[in-house]
Amino acid sequence: MKFKTLLLGSAATLVVAGGAQAADLSIAEPVEFVRICDAFGTGYWYIPGTDTCIKIGGKVQFDLKFRKGGFGDYALYSYGPSTGSYITETGVTSGQIYGSWVYWSSGSYTVSSGHSSDWKFVIEASVDFTAKSMTEYGPLVGYLKLKGVWDGVDGGGGVNVDEAYLSLGHILFGYTGSAANFSDGYAPGPWHGDVTTNQIKLSWAAAGFGIQLGIEDPYKRWNSELPLYPDGYSMPDITGNVTFSGGHWNAKLIGGWSELWDGSVYGVGGTVEATMDMFSVMVGGAYGTGTTYIGGASIFQNYDTNWTAFISGKVAVGPTVSIAASWAYAANDTDNSSATAGGAKLVWAPVPGFEAYAEGKAWKYSGEDQHDWEGKVGVARSF
Repeated sequence: MKFKTLLLGSAATLVVAGGAQAADLSIAEPVEFVRICDAFGTGYWYIPGTDTCIKIGGKVQFDLKFRKGGFGDYALYSYGPSTGSYITETGVTSGQIYGSWVYWSSGSYTVSSGHSSDWKFVIEASVDFTAKSMTEYGPLVGYLKLKGVWDGVDGGGGVNVDEAYLSLGHILFGYTGSAANFSDGYAPGPWHGDVTTNQIKLSWAAAGFGIQLGIEDPYKRWNSELPLYPDGYSMPDITGNVTFSGGHWNAKLIGGWSELWDGSVYGVGGTVEATMDMFSVMVGGAYGTGTTYIGGASIFQNYDTNWTAFISGKVAVGPTVSIAASWAYAANDTDNSSATAGGAKLVWAPVPGFEAYAEGKAWKYSGEDQHDWEGKVGVARSF
């Protein structure tokens, strides 16, 4: 009995002592682990302590590029739309100017920077951040994409904002692709009107149909084609599109209108795509007076009547290889000039997130005896 009483007393003493010591210890805060967010698709996770979901992606790409005549541009600056004298690697000649404008001053030519050879290495990298949360007005989205390109000559490895916008429900504010952009096929196309610019965009979607309307800053669309604006821009560009997606079919109709310094221009166009098992085909075209809206060839001028058309196909050769080809035609009805072009692309994607590819395109303007061409081979890793 004495032994039992001693044992119980000892146990009680230990419990009291242990409780006193436990009361003196700091209680650790619970750890909040990162949680997967499946409300907006794969790749998102919750920012700890918030209801905001974030996703990070990016791409690293290395190319060996080729171009007939090299990557340097040589020209005499002229106010004329397409004629004058220009410098080539073999001397001074005259005729139509197809390359980039290059200024001259004090009676001497200024040659643009670039490789004088017909090849160069190029590395580019991008990273994008998407933040989303649900509100009573619809999804609240913030998006930022940073991109840097280095080819050993131009730029110098700087990083630029490639895209940035915010949206709430149906309305978007920021720097992103125009509502008047549309695809030029599966293989590289020589003419396309894709523009990224500051804008306000409204979007609606229901039952496979979508509608977008945009009010855009015109500078990024037109500054490279019309160098002088004595009166400035009188108003923003107006753009829009209607899309459909259902079953094996996708379609898009686009339109745009701009008031430039000496008149207005417009463009309408669209694409239709069909996908059947391992094969896809797309046809498209555009018509108008604004060359950037219709993807017109660079020698075609605004205020002229221009039209373009293309057909493109892609076939999957097994699970890792695809082949694509495109053919395109452009015409200027004002002066009866035209241009034809073709492109092809081969892609090998042995593992998710990696691909190796080779692509090229060639084009010819009416009045020229020879084709121009360019191409590249490269590898890319996306995540």
